[in-house]
Amino acid sequence: MPWIGLLGCAPLANRVHPFVLGMPFLLFWIVLWVLLTSACMAIVYWTDPANRRQPR
Repeated sequence: MPWIGLLGCAPLANRVHPFVLGMPFLLFWIVLWVLLTSACMAIVYWTDPANRRQPR
């Protein structure tokens, strides 16, 4: 899902204005999706039952 937002919607976000946090909008869009991808991966890791500790 994140790669769709990053690559698929990048042409829609390809603008210089408005500036968000001092960055052109496209750069902000890319940084936002990198952070969202990390959050999605963390959620998958925490919810995956294979990553739960099991007593030996």
